[in-house]
Amino acid sequence: MILVGTGGFQYRDWTRVFYPADLDPSLRLRYYSRHFGCCELNFTCYRMPEYEAIQQLIEESERNLQFVFRVPSKMTDGGEEMAEVAQRFAAVLRPLEEAGRLSGVIARFPPDFGFIRDNFHLLCRLQDSLEGIRLVAEFGCPDWLTPRAARHLAAREIALACVDGGTSLREKTFYCATAPLAYVRFQGRNESRWIQGDGSGRHDYLYSRAELAAALPEIRRLERESERVLVVMNNHWRGQAAINAQMMLELLAREQ
Repeated sequence: MILVGTGGFQYRDWTRVFYPADLDPSLRLRYYSRHFGCCELNFTCYRMPEYEAIQQLIEESERNLQFVFRVPSKMTDGGEEMAEVAQRFAAVLRPLEEAGRLSGVIARFPPDFGFIRDNFHLLCRLQDSLEGIRLVAEFGCPDWLTPRAARHLAAREIALACVDGGTSLREKTFYCATAPLAYVRFQGRNESRWIQGDGSGRHDYLYSRAELAAALPEIRRLERESERVLVVMNNHWRGQAAINAQMMLELLAREQ
């Protein structure tokens, strides 16, 4: 099973590009869920979500929309609060899991988080603290993007985020299924803006149909090697993520 979606959905500049001009903003998630199968939400990196907000996501979406949440920053710094924050986070997300709407949570690690024993053990502790919720790991250090590191992740069924673009543009995307969930993110290919740390403009990129089609064989392989593949477009500027998500769905449909 392949589900396609975007990073976030509540963007004003998606109006007239994806959302109808007369659509009430409170209905955006319902509209989104009628078109896409998954959504990654990053606001949880900065604050712990409220129970009411999680319930609202369930009530306002349709078609069994699958969610993935970015973990709070204190869950990736290796500090003493990591396990406690992870358990609180898991508890807040539990209603989504019980409703069958939670695919997992994603943790991003910086380039200096290398593939060494202590860091792998930190990953394992983080996974254990989530009490059964699937962990997806995205790495800035290329040492994790190797068959040897993938075997370690697979031993614990930690899903590897396969990233196209972003700061990894000079490297070929490493597609590898290490868990029942496979995860692919298209970050955009504005290499100069990623390197310069341009926090806004780096997501301003529209993939061509040919660029997306070139990834299809790998995405199909991930589908064969896992139970579910999430394909997330994170080039959200000006509705480009929604455009590319629809394009990906069209490409997948043509193969069937």
